[in-house]
Amino acid sequence: MPQIRKALLVAALFLALAILSRSLANAATLTTPVWLGSGVTFAALLVSSRWWWPAILAGAAGASLVWAWAAHGLGLGGGLAFAGLEVVCMASGAWIARLGGHDPDRRAGAMLLIAGALFAAALGGLLAMPMWQWLRPGANLLEEGRAWTFSTAIGLLLLAPVATAFRGFRIRRSGGMPMPQFLAGGLAFLAFLLATALVFADNIEQRYGHVAATLAYLPMPFLLASAALWGARGGALAMLLGSLLIIGRSAHGGGPFAVAEGFPGEAVVEAQAFVAIWTGVMIMVRALARDRWLALDQARDWRLRYERTMRALRVASVEYDAVTGQAVWGEGVQLGTGIGSLEEWLERIDPAERGLAQAVWSDVAQGIAPESEQSYTLRLDDGRRLRVREHLAGIRGADGKVEQVVAMLRAEAIDD
Repeated sequence: MPQIRKALLVAALFLALAILSRSLANAATLTTPVWLGSGVTFAALLVSSRWWWPAILAGAAGASLVWAWAAHGLGLGGGLAFAGLEVVCMASGAWIARLGGHDPDRRAGAMLLIAGALFAAALGGLLAMPMWQWLRPGANLLEEGRAWTFSTAIGLLLLAPVATAFRGFRIRRSGGMPMPQFLAGGLAFLAFLLATALVFADNIEQRYGHVAATLAYLPMPFLLASAALWGARGGALAMLLGSLLIIGRSAHGGGPFAVAEGFPGEAVVEAQAFVAIWTGVMIMVRALARDRWLALDQARDWRLRYERTMRALRVASVEYDAVTGQAVWGEGVQLGTGIGSLEEWLERIDPAERGLAQAVWSDVAQGIAPESEQSYTLRLDDGRRLRVREHLAGIRGADGKVEQVVAMLRAEAIDD
């Protein structure tokens, strides 16, 4: 039963978004400007385990068969070819996107996602040409192949980020995005809608003259701003809705891409390429941002572990510049509070042991000794005396010379 429910869900979503895609069409080709139906299949395969793939592909095949009959008037043979093309292309693209098990929201996974989407779309365009030659002998095969490739690629690139962003989503009563951030993203998206309504209106050449063809980029900064403010989930939805609006207006003759067409449907092709580039950029930016945040989280975790370990062992650490002697104290026991250089540290060492401590440090800094251990008496500003055991080691740079001297210090109070 779970497999059947999964297949029915995929089929229902496929047909619902296929109808939405059809509503954007106003072209002479048999393929719509944005094909979101295949995006459902690709996204479901991308976020589901391999165990669910047969059910997903079965649901996509059944929905494709229904669509082939309802939208294209194909018989059983043509419908099976249409459905088979959908299954083969989407399974191939998803297999590429899932190579290595990389997270599609990370850098390597995002690159594989884009590669898989483009491969699935290109393979579909190549296979669609002989299929339409068989089913519609009068169709322009090159236009059909191009339209199939571009529209499928756009659909996959728009829906895949939405699916990956909403994996494991649960509605919560608290937490989430702060209201000021949400409102700022909403204002940016509203500005995008207004700019799109102005730039992608009908007959813009009459309104804006010879600059009309250069206004396509005007709405995009607002869309990118809303996507950045709303995060991965809100940003993916904003990109989806904004891209559909731009392509839909272009398909109906509005906007700067329709100012001068070299061939019928050129405006849609230009809009598709425009949206594909921005969508690819958003996918990579999101992946890079996620890598950065994960790296920061990992760094904070390691710093906390390091600090806890040093405090538990009652050990202090310090890094000296091998040339200037400037000191940077690490987290842990605060033994060198107010001490910023080697000279200040040496001044607090008992005079009888100071010379030896300085000589040992110089040997390590010059690379004569790779490391050294010693102990000496230290007098603090408040008059207390400590017996310090110090372990020094040199860190060499690319030229082989010592750049830093690191020290681990353990101190015990001396009873007067």
